[in-house]
Amino acid sequence: AGGRMFFVWLAQLAATLIAAPPITLPPLPSNRLALGFDFGTSGARAVLLAADGTRVGTSADVKWGERERLQTASDWVEALSELLEQIPRDLRARVARIGVSGTSSTVLICERESGSPSVCRGAPRMYDFSVAKQAPGECGARALNLIAAHAPPLHAARAATSTLAKVLAWDAEAALTADEVVAHQADYVAAQLCGRAPDGTFRSDWHNALKLGFDVSSLCYPTWLLAGELGEKLADRLPQVLRPGEAFGGITAAAAEKWALPSDCIVAAGSTDSISAFLASGAKDVGDAVSSLGSTLAIKLLSEVPVDDSSRGVYSHRLGDLWLVGGASNVGCAVLREQDFSDDELEELSVLIDVSSAPAQPDYYPLPAAIVGERFPTADDSRVAKLEPVPASRADFLHSILHGIARVEAQGYHALAQLGASELRRVLTAGGGSRNAVWTALRERMLGVSTSRAPEADAAVGVALLAARGA
Repeated sequence: AGGRMFFVWLAQLAATLIAAPPITLPPLPSNRLALGFDFGTSGARAVLLAADGTRVGTSADVKWGERERLQTASDWVEALSELLEQIPRDLRARVARIGVSGTSSTVLICERESGSPSVCRGAPRMYDFSVAKQAPGECGARALNLIAAHAPPLHAARAATSTLAKVLAWDAEAALTADEVVAHQADYVAAQLCGRAPDGTFRSDWHNALKLGFDVSSLCYPTWLLAGELGEKLADRLPQVLRPGEAFGGITAAAAEKWALPSDCIVAAGSTDSISAFLASGAKDVGDAVSSLGSTLAIKLLSEVPVDDSSRGVYSHRLGDLWLVGGASNVGCAVLREQDFSDDELEELSVLIDVSSAPAQPDYYPLPAAIVGERFPTADDSRVAKLEPVPASRADFLHSILHGIARVEAQGYHALAQLGASELRRVLTAGGGSRNAVWTALRERMLGVSTSRAPEADAAVGVALLAARGA
């Protein structure tokens, strides 16, 4: 039944697809620069690009450290300021465009009048926050039931980690007031530079707004979200959504003075961190994919058709008139640090791994110890790590962990194929894991297609390119 509903939905989407609007920003002048900020899972960084895409400068990373899943909006503002102050004033004086990417589905509630985080709502709800497990009492269940009663089958907003679920769980705790508005992480950071819309709401982009319920086929919020009970809760509180790369607006006088930025600088609509990494990678043909091997694993495949299945954590972002389909798992390189693998040890032990042989423990599921639950390739709120038994050899232990992460990656691409996405043709790799050549060879054997390190993997570069090109 679920499969039939999906194809009905796909036919409806094809019938209502609106062509991507034209690029409105002119080319970046040859003597000016584009500045990209990426607020990722492990930290934040900034990159400056010339008009031809050449990297002019890169900041030192601001790491979240132990606050990775305990971030506050103040942390983001402090990181933004620290990153800007690292950039020499003569280069800041040449910045004409700015773009910001953030982690997908990281959201907070703000006060309409001030734009500050709502004090009574607590910290932002991060990308992996599950209302089914972490929202108080029955608030998560009430939010998910409400979404199930209105959202289309298999829609990304139905997931327990969706932005919409987090916002409605807040509303279930205490009804949203007229003075409260919704902001994604990237929206909030960008607003520190260009302000908000005149009605006090924030500005967002197609990519961040997808899991809030934004319809990327008709390029508007759908009727099911704005009418009836949901509309009563959300009307006039949602961000205004623009095409990624389109101008949010000019920098405010206060921001220009505070950070010595040109008064004619434009802040462009940004993206999510994993999509920005894809844009930086050079992947451009249907069948090209990017696997981001950072603290967590995210995969993105460029497809001619969208595929969505919230029960498997699969969703489709619009990229012009093509689709970037994929999902994000909670497994990833974070577990290597938890198991005390240093950079030197990873390098020394990796060369001892025979990628043609089976690992000592072939069924590991390398979740961090603090995480209960999985988002993709199958959403499972009760999933826990499996990292036992531990082999006597550290090399065998490492082999088993790397194999376990690669197995989840392969299962992810298999899930996309099952749902009808375009055929996988090659995989480029971003993130810290891309530096491990032995792991790349192991993954290539498991994926069955050409697998290599992306020539550029910095999400800050991707969002800077987006701002520079206007799309």
